[in-house]
Amino acid sequence: MLAWKQKLGVISGNALEYYDIAVFAAIMPYLSHIMQESGLHHSNYIVWGIFALRFLIRPFGAVVVGKIADSKGKKNALVLTSTLTGVASLIMACLPVTKLGESVALIVLLLQMAQSFSFAGEFPTITHYLHNNTQKKEAGIISCLIVASSLIGVILSFVVVLALKSSLTDVQMQTYGWRIPLFIGVVNIAISFWFRLQLVEEVPSKTDKPTKNYDFSAVLRMFLVTASGSVAFFIPSFSSGIIAESLHLKNFSIINTVMLFVFMIIAGLATDKLTTPRKGFKVGLILALVCQYPLYYAIVKTDSAAIQWFALASITFISAIILSNLAGALFSVSDGSTVNLGLGYNISSATFGGLSPIIVQYLSSYGTQYVGLYAALASLPALAGLYLYSVRHKSATLVPASS
Repeated sequence: MLAWKQKLGVISGNALEYYDIAVFAAIMPYLSHIMQESGLHHSNYIVWGIFALRFLIRPFGAVVVGKIADSKGKKNALVLTSTLTGVASLIMACLPVTKLGESVALIVLLLQMAQSFSFAGEFPTITHYLHNNTQKKEAGIISCLIVASSLIGVILSFVVVLALKSSLTDVQMQTYGWRIPLFIGVVNIAISFWFRLQLVEEVPSKTDKPTKNYDFSAVLRMFLVTASGSVAFFIPSFSSGIIAESLHLKNFSIINTVMLFVFMIIAGLATDKLTTPRKGFKVGLILALVCQYPLYYAIVKTDSAAIQWFALASITFISAIILSNLAGALFSVSDGSTVNLGLGYNISSATFGGLSPIIVQYLSSYGTQYVGLYAALASLPALAGLYLYSVRHKSATLVPASS
């Protein structure tokens, strides 16, 4: 079993993924200006296009890194992802943008796709590695920390960029300031890389079975289970502006992110005391299905601040239950295949992560309570995925008995 120092070293890579995603979004205006000065028209669309196109390579990265993890070991896969991410971040931080001309857009795209390729294998690999090397009584908190680390990455990026904007002028930010968050990311990667070099290879597990090809039914289960987690993660971000307007709050996004993180830790500890991640995940899904719509309705239809805050805290806590148990639930229904988990997870994340902003914007034009309806209905795919697994598991259990 791994020591907690080793576990936190593994988890740090997932925090880095979301730090890099958030930082890239934060420096987009500066990259857009650079591309415009390089002769590229509609540079804003180009930068957003780069952000979107990076998701296309994620399924491919999930398969390649997943196969390395299943055949060569999780440690080797994690060292590989840290190496790819670190090299891409360092090159981007050092790019001589004024000398590259119009090719700067293509180079930035290639670097972002290299990072996305690496990130695609990060989550499924650390999920299998940590759960294979963790006692069952700690499965809940480990599942929680894997996903909660993404919030740490977002918060860190927010603090870094805000501090730079407060201490540097616009000209300084445009000249060199946008590079600083990238260099900080490289330092984070180096620390993560060092931790991962110290890791032992995972303890062999009877659930950890290498697969030469992906299993469509298993990938489908991963896709369905991840759908609800993706919506639970992205909806608070995209609907936060609407909720903040209803509650008349400034800096609501960071307040809600911190609250979600605290609730996730509580939910993870409670899971280890009371149940398993898969069962805890199912409880969160049922609560979402029943409660999300009326809770959103309460926020926008009542003038009572106490009711609004209670509804907001309840929405966040339900999301925390789902997210804190997501990694453990995925591990338990993956049949030990990093490829299957990674492929289904990444396709689902890209799909629902990409669609959620559009859906939230469209539904909010009719009323914010309909965003709650979307959040409620999003639990159905995961419930279906858990049901498919239970049917398969029962069938597999009955076969030996009847033979």
